[in-house]
Amino acid sequence: MNNPRSGMTAINAVAKASTWVGGFALLGCALLIGIDLILRKTLGVSMGGADEIAGYVLAITSAWAFPVTLLKRAHIRVDILYARLGLKPRVVLDLFALACMAVLVCALTYHAWAVLWDSIDYHSVSNTPLQVPQWIPQSLWFAGYLFFALTLLSLMLTSLGHLLRGRWAEVSALIGINSVEQEIDEELGNAGKPLKEQTP
Repeated sequence: MNNPRSGMTAINAVAKASTWVGGFALLGCALLIGIDLILRKTLGVSMGGADEIAGYVLAITSAWAFPVTLLKRAHIRVDILYARLGLKPRVVLDLFALACMAVLVCALTYHAWAVLWDSIDYHSVSNTPLQVPQWIPQSLWFAGYLFFALTLLSLMLTSLGHLLRGRWAEVSALIGINSVEQEIDEELGNAGKPLKEQTP
């Protein structure tokens, strides 16, 4: 592969699609809960299940939001010492942080699969009037963590590819912390663009 970063194209495409789907799902939940509240106040009736559906959507969208946040380099990191280091020490710390996150995400993905498999094995359904088969929301929830793990793996491989070519700056641009100036420039660059053209 001539360009190590080209392997991230599919990951970024899936992440962008999940952002839109998750956003619309959350808006749908807000609408559903709003309608349910209005019906309770005005007619004294309830649609039922709005809170349960919202819980599923929140869990699923949270799992899918983690890799998107990682790709945007928006996870909170303490950079008091980091900002004072040179390029190569920063890259070493970036790779160490990515490796630590990979350990955590692999553990989360493993346990998410265990929960999903138990629901499939025992034919679990929710203890509510909706009686939702638990494997349905849990499959989407697990898929979010699995995509998170794949995103981490892709970032690691792409970063290693850059390192083998001596492209330290490319690694920093891919997994490093945005400086205040970079964040300001990005926001100013997005300010005048239509929503669909803004940096994902």
